[in-house]
Amino acid sequence: MLDASALARRSDDGLLAHYEFANDSLLAKSPALAKLKWYEESQGWEELRLQLEQRLYGLRNWRLSWWEHWAKLAEAILPRRYHWLIVPNTMTRGLAINQAIKDPTGSQAVSVCVAGMRSGLMSSSRPWFKLKPSLSAFKPDRDAELWFEDTQDRVYRVLAGSNYYNAGTQMFEDLTVFGTAPKIMYEDRESVIRCYNPCAGEYYLGAGSDGRINSFYRTFVLTALQCVQMFGIENCSEQILTLWEQKGSSLETEIVIAHAIEPNFSVQMPGMKENLGIIPGNFTYKEYYWEWGKYSAKPLSKRGFRQKPFICPRWTTVSNDAYGRSVGMDALPDILQCHLMTMRQAEGIEKMMRPPLLASLGLKNQPSSILPGKVTYVEDITKGMKSIYDVKFDVEHMSALIEKIEARIQRWFFNDAFQMMDNLEGVQPRNEMEIAERRGEKLQRLGPVVENVEGELADDIRRVMAIMQRRGLLLPMPASLRGIPMEIEFDSMIRVAQRAAETAVMEKSITVVTNLKQAYPDEHPEDNINIDKTVRRYLDLSNFPKSCMNSEEERDQARQGRAKAMAEQAKQAQAMQAATHTAPAVAGAAKTASEIDTGGMMNALQIMGGMGGAAPGATGLPQ
Repeated sequence: MLDASALARRSDDGLLAHYEFANDSLLAKSPALAKLKWYEESQGWEELRLQLEQRLYGLRNWRLSWWEHWAKLAEAILPRRYHWLIVPNTMTRGLAINQAIKDPTGSQAVSVCVAGMRSGLMSSSRPWFKLKPSLSAFKPDRDAELWFEDTQDRVYRVLAGSNYYNAGTQMFEDLTVFGTAPKIMYEDRESVIRCYNPCAGEYYLGAGSDGRINSFYRTFVLTALQCVQMFGIENCSEQILTLWEQKGSSLETEIVIAHAIEPNFSVQMPGMKENLGIIPGNFTYKEYYWEWGKYSAKPLSKRGFRQKPFICPRWTTVSNDAYGRSVGMDALPDILQCHLMTMRQAEGIEKMMRPPLLASLGLKNQPSSILPGKVTYVEDITKGMKSIYDVKFDVEHMSALIEKIEARIQRWFFNDAFQMMDNLEGVQPRNEMEIAERRGEKLQRLGPVVENVEGELADDIRRVMAIMQRRGLLLPMPASLRGIPMEIEFDSMIRVAQRAAETAVMEKSITVVTNLKQAYPDEHPEDNINIDKTVRRYLDLSNFPKSCMNSEEERDQARQGRAKAMAEQAKQAQAMQAATHTAPAVAGAAKTASEIDTGGMMNALQIMGGMGGAAPGATGLPQ
């Protein structure tokens, strides 16, 4: 956590905004009454505000057709993630908004698709990305491997400690239904990062020449209390300060806030301030918050970014469109048809159970009932009530047709791929490799979408690492990695299926070679496999931790030490074996030598025993 002085210093430098270190404790320190400040109007702000709002109007015009299309998608599939108009102080937001959904198959299929995309691309329960050098010819040393692994672990901890995965789930839901899913990432004082998901209808996007989104505008509402907490009382306008001073219900009065993030270029026109709108400090992007459509002496907040603070994955794009087309748009006709047929089926069943009646005029204003067990009295039974027409509705065929459409909707949203094991028919797969191959075939349809999303997620990871590096949360990079570009490799659902198939092939091949070695030991079939490369490749595909794996140097040292120890053991064993064989031979030779008659001379045994210096009289010779 950063201290107050560091926060103030980075805020003055444009590296941190008030909302990035705002919390309840900071709100509690806000003065009850705002002090009047005799400041001059921020030079050029009114001209800049008008320029920003004019660009927002231009982006709104381009968004109009998408906005109408989103309304149909929201009505049929996901009504809670769409704003038709941004209007403050509306008290009807809690009313039921899904009355148009007659058959929930579309919404349920979206839930399955979102869960599958989320767990397959950025799972919170398994590693889903890996850091490595982007140069294939560069071989990282041990320090580099450990730094990559430690950095990955630290990034994973930051992601898990923030709302990143919750925001990711919402991002995939928006992406599946609306085809466009912007997500903002800000630095946070307590959790390092914090993410926000603007909903459809709030935001306006602009694309660069490369087709990627580089401009993000939106309008949304905040209460007066939220404005004071987010921007600081010293940055709020006179209207917000008045509501703050009035307290009570005035604190819950909503204000429309405008927000802009775009490249840090000047909007200067003839006669305007030089470099109008540029945030000084060599920032790549600039950001402004202000009250929409109202004069103010200065913006609520402004700051610069060196990395783009938002990502905007899109399902598929056409030409230079800023907004994506989704699988929800493809499935919409089937979903609407399913809604209509469900209504017609219910109507047909009701007409069979409660048909429209034809009654005698004499029964008008007379007691009558069509409820079970009730009796209606008439003078002439032939003039009672009867059905206008006999409804013979084929419920079975209608249900079969609805089920066919529902299955089609589920396939639109890839439910057959994400729930493959639940939907297997016919002969069941016999082994892991066959399961992996089947899953891989089904997931190939998601390949282009996965690549689009991974490109945006890579920007997310780079921004997280940049924030952590500024806050001193990463270890220094080893010297061997300086100047080496870094690549982020994703372990997506397709990649998992590919790895599962590859490891299954390796396991099967090793088993075959082992069996061949037992059958043909003299042919040595194991010589065809480099066991070291095979093992390291298998461990790498299995995401085995580098810190738990010996380096090649450590492996060679261990082998050399083992070979040396084995050589010493062999030498000792040879010595012991030699001693075991020599002792009986020496004993036998000694016995033979002792039995030789030397005629008073020393025998061989005595010579070998070192007794050449015998005392006089001990030699058997005449004295």
